[in-house]
Amino acid sequence: MTKVRYQIALIDPVAHLVRVRLDFTPASADPAELSLPAWIPGSYMVRDYAKHLQPLSASDAKGSLRVQQLDKQRWQLAHRGLPVQVEYLVYAFDLSVRGNYLDDQLAALNPCALCLAVTDQTECSLELEITAPGLCDWQVATGLRRDAETGFLGQGFYHADHYQQLIDSPLLLGKLQCQQFDVAGVPHYMVLAGEPTADLPRLCTDLTDVCQRQLEVFGGLPADLTEYWFLSWVTDKGYGGLEHMNSTLLLLSHQDLPHPLRPEESTDAYRTFLGLCSHEYFHTWWVKRAKPAQFFPYQLHAEQYTAQLWLYEGFTSYFDDLALIRSGKIDLPQYLRLLEQNINKVQLVPAEAVQSVADSSFNAWTKYYKQDENAPNAVTSYYLKGSLIALCLQARLQASGLSLEALMQRAWQAFGVSGQGSQEQGFIELTQDYAGTAIAAELDAWVYQTAPLPLKQCLPLLGLAASFRARQHSKDWSGPGTLSYPPRDWGAATAAATDAVLVQQVLVGSAAHQAGLMAQDLIIAANHKKVNETTLLQVLADAEPGSLLSLHLFRRQRLLELKFPVLLAKESLMMLHAENAELVHNWLGVTA
Repeated sequence: MTKVRYQIALIDPVAHLVRVRLDFTPASADPAELSLPAWIPGSYMVRDYAKHLQPLSASDAKGSLRVQQLDKQRWQLAHRGLPVQVEYLVYAFDLSVRGNYLDDQLAALNPCALCLAVTDQTECSLELEITAPGLCDWQVATGLRRDAETGFLGQGFYHADHYQQLIDSPLLLGKLQCQQFDVAGVPHYMVLAGEPTADLPRLCTDLTDVCQRQLEVFGGLPADLTEYWFLSWVTDKGYGGLEHMNSTLLLLSHQDLPHPLRPEESTDAYRTFLGLCSHEYFHTWWVKRAKPAQFFPYQLHAEQYTAQLWLYEGFTSYFDDLALIRSGKIDLPQYLRLLEQNINKVQLVPAEAVQSVADSSFNAWTKYYKQDENAPNAVTSYYLKGSLIALCLQARLQASGLSLEALMQRAWQAFGVSGQGSQEQGFIELTQDYAGTAIAAELDAWVYQTAPLPLKQCLPLLGLAASFRARQHSKDWSGPGTLSYPPRDWGAATAAATDAVLVQQVLVGSAAHQAGLMAQDLIIAANHKKVNETTLLQVLADAEPGSLLSLHLFRRQRLLELKFPVLLAKESLMMLHAENAELVHNWLGVTA
């Protein structure tokens, strides 16, 4: 018999309010404790979801009960041993995949940020009733098990075996578009909310191919996966995803979807969305089941540290694009442009020499997820550099007659199927058992040291050759370049401002750093001429190398003049091309 029951009612879309009623019978005579997670698995930052709860009230058949708040996310409830009802409101206006959102068009809900836990009953079976008063035509999509009476996509009753399953099951509500496709005999569902115009059959056909490539990495789907949901929230402007055991909640823009009237069109935006789907689907194995041992179990009241995010997020970032090219959704030149971007975004910022990916993983809570204007100088991306570590490991293994996919299948058995997770050195030790001491020692150095990765040595092992050119501006990360003159070193990220150019970031050691530019400076003139983002770079391009450019700027309330050294940009941006067709085919399965 279900002991814990939640009723979720979307009572006020205009005020973005969700009413939650929690019913349970106390398990002992002691006061009951209620709590809400402070963070959601897969997003490593404390978010303090309880701040969105409006005052709780509690009662039983004899009347009201006293509720005392213990800290920012826990409450204590005195009771009389009778069944208890707890009610509260949740403000839902977080336009992200990590919280709760409700308006007059749709709702995207995360029980992790919505449903209080009864602390001593988290292992009990749970019932969840979903209602949208006044919105009877709204449907519900979720990976939770539904009552037969509720019906497919119906408002009604859903079930979870325990609290961890409940909070790992987001819900998407509204007037939904839904289509089923099968992967290895398991039903998968693509659900769209937000009333988009989309070629849903094409999207499902493409995703079938991508998902097939991902399951081949691990040798099959997880044994406990009986269905999977791509819950896609389409809005005017947005991008992101979060993985769950049998679903993912995705945020995307209307232009990211394939249009039914243009069946042959394949835009960069659509390919990016397929990459997002690929990334989150890979997490079905690699994070949701195989994960750091420190996360068994999740402790969601405070930070939970591991130095292994480079392995789980970084390797996922490697295999997500790999699935696109192996399934034919992108071609070799497109894949190489994506790879160039990842390489250059890691190797052309000072942070790589400052922070290892192990340190970046451990400090994700305070550094990676809380980046500021100094991030390029101090914070290494465990996503990007972790993906390049996977690339280098692929190269070393392939050159030795081995494969990264075979190693991943061993890791899946050791860390996922076993249910034990990986210790800090677990994957490196597994690599040593599979490939020997030399490759494992290299991997250890890549993870724990700050030296650049040996890409110049590893890329030829995969059939690739590299050439170099100078960066043309702060957003230039790949491709052949378009300028007809030698670019100048700039070294600052900027944005347009009213009658000025806003300096957002300054790379240590760059010309901008040497000139004394700081973040938040407002550049108004160069060589005594008013400038915007475009004309500033043009004035710099017209200046003689070795000269000093006069910059006038406001730093808070002060008007300053700085002398900017005009230097030629170094040829440091890597460009890739296929050199050995056989090696490329062995790696990617495509013809170079």
